[in-house]
Amino acid sequence: MTPEPAGEGAVAPSRRWALRLAAVAPWLLVALPALLQLGLLATAIGGRIGYPYDLEWMEGGMLHHAQRIQDGHGIYVPPSIDFIPYLYTPLYPALVALLGSAFGISYTLGRAISVLALVGTAIVALVQVTGSTHQHVSRLPALAGGVLGLALFAAAYPYMEGWYDLVRADTLYLFMVTAAIAALPRWATTGEGLAGHARVAAAAALLALAFFCKQTGIVYVALGGAIVLVLAWRRVPAFVGIAGLVGLGGTWLLEARTQGWFWIYIREIHAAHDFNMDRFWRSFGNILWHFPAMTVVVAVALVIVLVTRLAKGSVPRCTHPLLLWSATFAVSTLIGAIGWGTEFAHFNAYMPAFLHGGLAAGAAVPAVYACARRWWGLRARAELVATCAALAAALPLAITCYVERWKPAAFVPTARDVAAGDRLITRIAGLDGEVWMPSHPWYVKLAGKAPLVHRMGIKDVTWRQPRRVEDLDAMLKAHAFAALVLDNRDVHLEVPAVKAHYRAAMKLPADERPALYTGAKVRPETVWVPAVPAAPPDGMRVLFDFEHVTWSGWTVSGSAWGGRPANEALPGQGLVLGTSGRRFATSMHGGDAASGRVTSPRFELTGPITLSLGGGTDATKLRVELWVGEQLVATASAPAPGGSTLRPVTLDPGEHRGQPARLVLVDDSPTGHLLVDDVWIAVNPAPTDDTR
Repeated sequence: MTPEPAGEGAVAPSRRWALRLAAVAPWLLVALPALLQLGLLATAIGGRIGYPYDLEWMEGGMLHHAQRIQDGHGIYVPPSIDFIPYLYTPLYPALVALLGSAFGISYTLGRAISVLALVGTAIVALVQVTGSTHQHVSRLPALAGGVLGLALFAAAYPYMEGWYDLVRADTLYLFMVTAAIAALPRWATTGEGLAGHARVAAAAALLALAFFCKQTGIVYVALGGAIVLVLAWRRVPAFVGIAGLVGLGGTWLLEARTQGWFWIYIREIHAAHDFNMDRFWRSFGNILWHFPAMTVVVAVALVIVLVTRLAKGSVPRCTHPLLLWSATFAVSTLIGAIGWGTEFAHFNAYMPAFLHGGLAAGAAVPAVYACARRWWGLRARAELVATCAALAAALPLAITCYVERWKPAAFVPTARDVAAGDRLITRIAGLDGEVWMPSHPWYVKLAGKAPLVHRMGIKDVTWRQPRRVEDLDAMLKAHAFAALVLDNRDVHLEVPAVKAHYRAAMKLPADERPALYTGAKVRPETVWVPAVPAAPPDGMRVLFDFEHVTWSGWTVSGSAWGGRPANEALPGQGLVLGTSGRRFATSMHGGDAASGRVTSPRFELTGPITLSLGGGTDATKLRVELWVGEQLVATASAPAPGGSTLRPVTLDPGEHRGQPARLVLVDDSPTGHLLVDDVWIAVNPAPTDDTR
């Protein structure tokens, strides 16, 4: 028998696979740059999550928050040397404390929470975008758009200097807000009776809890209320009631438990910071035009949806995510502008805007596809036309993802950083007594000592405000700390008592200074010790220590040595190390160009003189002279390599012992200066009693 011919509509298997490949191939091509961006982000995060030291200078302080919560001390307490909280709500450190009871409080735990929140955000976004359609063919533009949207957020990682995976609340906050907003349209319009209201209430609770992660969560509560009002106004009371119960009730409870300090920190002190209108307005350009394709694609897609709605009377379901994320993008852009306009803010304030802007741009791809299908209807090649329209929306996003390639290595600590951190912790552990490290309090904890207040807390409560930090000045004055370990920008620039009662004793070696990779690029630089005059060794006495506030008894000529010894580095000088007490002599008054001499009172030359010298090493123009009568007996200059670190040198009087002498500090150089401190002289040995 001859087999019956196949029907006219039958397609050979090979041709069927070819058609499928032809349908999938263009979407794979536009998705490849997006997958590249996501791979770069995964590489950076993988290299950072286990780093045992600060990636950003406030990470260790956040771990200190969690430790206090775990220990039952609380974080909203009067400002003191022990602790001042960051001006944030408490959910994130509370979660770190809770999980820390099982896993131990650590940098890795804090970052893992942020990474899991980031993964959760990606899953929510993809499910929300792809779930807007049930047609198999339209899942391709939806899936590609979702991946492109997330990739745009990944591409913004360098702009935020790597803020997505830190021991900070930002990413957890993003997850909570994004998950609630993504769920609200469906939860508000499904379910009957109590079950339907319960879904809306759950979203309201999640948004209200986002406020306890970051204060700007309150704005998203308002956005959520607007969404419910538009989609299911009868459920607004349930939303408002639960949001108020969680938000206002939680605030009241925290206020009661902290004697009012909760609101003082998260609102009153926060509001006292300066607001920069120029930064506020510039933020809109920073956000909207950092990735121009993102903003343009969203705007064009919204116009297409509007025209479709006016012409066709309705819009496809695939457009709903675009409308949702575009509205959220607008709100997040405003929040980002407000955040960056606030004093001390960083570009992490833009994270919600770039996430929701990316999601809106990604959602534009299936929206354009669906609108094209609506316009083309059942005509021939409708699928081809819709696909081409969606690809036209996706292509600029894919090009942006490719062009904005970045190097993860720039954000990943090296083995050298780990070794530097290990050496620094060993040094801190070896310091005998209490140590305060204001910019990295968790390093002190790792060294087996008690962490104390973070520098940011001091700035928050004292900057342009009359509040004082309890015991701070008193403990500095009493030299309660054996040492301070300070960054290159730290409290010595802001708290006068630090320089009044402590001095820089040493500069940390380069291999003990682990780098930061996000935010302010400060790093540990110096060890400070109590500013008490050094005690000379046996057989020597202090000749001059320059602790007087004038040159009383000295003869000054020229301007280089100023009207008094200095108590800090002068303009143009580096950090002065190797001094003792509070003051030292420097010829930097008036800058390197100034010159002059200062001559000491007469003293008995009982033996060799040792003194600490630094500055320039030109012995012909920068030196200390020892004179006996009218005779120059000896000279000394700063030993190599010179610079701002003082090192000991010796003046030998030879046969002139027992005679009256003077020291002359000389700066005849138009290009350098001299530093002098701790002038000690050997004393005659006590006479031997030979009559016993």
